[in-house]
Amino acid sequence: MITREIFESVCPSAVMPDETLFARIQDYIAKGEDVVARIMGNQWQNYEDNAALALPAHRVICLHAYNEALPHLDIVLTETGLGVVSNQNVAPASSDRVNRLRKQIQDSRDDAVDDLIDALRGVEGWRPSSAARDLFSSLVWNARLQLPVMGVTEAHRTKLTELRPKINAAEEVLQHHISGLLHIELCNVQLANTASAEQNTVIQKSLMFIGAWLASDRAMMRFHLAKLVEYLEQHLDSFATYEASTAHQANTFTPYENKKDDTTYFFG
Repeated sequence: MITREIFESVCPSAVMPDETLFARIQDYIAKGEDVVARIMGNQWQNYEDNAALALPAHRVICLHAYNEALPHLDIVLTETGLGVVSNQNVAPASSDRVNRLRKQIQDSRDDAVDDLIDALRGVEGWRPSSAARDLFSSLVWNARLQLPVMGVTEAHRTKLTELRPKINAAEEVLQHHISGLLHIELCNVQLANTASAEQNTVIQKSLMFIGAWLASDRAMMRFHLAKLVEYLEQHLDSFATYEASTAHQANTFTPYENKKDDTTYFFG
C-alpha cells in the first residue's frame, strides 16, 4: 500500500504540508499499481513481503502516478527547485521547466521498472509466469544497461519501447544465423540470471549487431554478425544447441570444388 510518506520519499518535489496533493493523485496511484501488477504477475499480491521487490515497486507506482498527474497539477518554481502548490496564488513555472521535470520523473520511472524486473529475476516463482516470458522473449530487456551497448544514447525504457519493433526485426534475422533455439536459450539464461561468460559474450555481440541494425549500418551489421558466428564456431563446446542446428550447418557449408579428373562438373 502506498502511503503519503512513501509517495513523498520517492517524489520530494511533491511534498506538501497537508494531504491535499496526495488525495488528488489517488486515481493515478491506482494506475501505477496496474502497471506494476502487469509486470509482477503472480507475485503482485504478496510483493510487499519481499523488501527487494517492495522498494522498486513503490518507486514505479509513485513515479508513474506523479508523471501522469503532473499535467493536471500546479507546478511552481520554489527556493529549492520545482514544486507543486494547491492554489493559484503563485506564478507558475515555465513550460520548459515543467517539461524538464516531467522528463526527469519519466526517466526515473523507467529506471525503476528496469530495477523491478532485475529484482524479479531472483524470484523463482515469477520466472515461469507469462509476465516473465513476455519480458524475456527478447535479448533486450534492460534499457539502462543494454541500450548503451547498442549505441543508443537515450538509455531509458520509453526509448526501448519505441525501438521494440525494429529490435524484434533484428532478432528475427539474428535467429537465422545463430538458430532460434539458441536465441531462446540466451533469453532464458538472462531471465534466470545464470548466463555463463561465453553466453554473456554472445549476448553482447548480438546486442552490437542489433545496434548496427537500428543504425541501418549494413557494413557494421555484416561485421558484428561475422564476429558473432566466428565466436560461436570457436566455442562449440559451450553451445551444443547451436552445434546441432541447421544454422551451424549453413554457416560452415563448403561448396563442392571441381577437380581435374571429375567426369562430371558441378556449376553454381
